[in-house]
Amino acid sequence: MVSITIEVPDDIKILLERNPLLKKKFEKLAVEAFHKKLLRLAVADEITRDVEVSEDVIMEFDKKIKRKIVKRLEKF
Repeated sequence: MVSITIEVPDDIKILLERNPLLKKKFEKLAVEAFHKKLLRLAVADEITRDVEVSEDVIMEFDKKIKRKIVKRLEKF
C-alpha cells in the first residue's frame, strides 16, 4: 500500500496523536473516502472520454454547480 500525507487542523492532529484507536479509524475513513472519490472520478472519466463539449455547455454546467454550492452554504 502507498503512504500519503495529508494536512489536518491542529485540533484534529492533537486528538489523533492522543488516541491511537481514533487515529486508526481516521486513517481507515480517509482511505475509504479517497477510494470512493477516485472510483467516481474514474467512472466519470470513462463515461466522458469520447465526449466533446462546447464552451457554452461548460459555462452552463459551471453556473449550475456554483448555484448548488451557494444553496448548500446558505443552509449553514
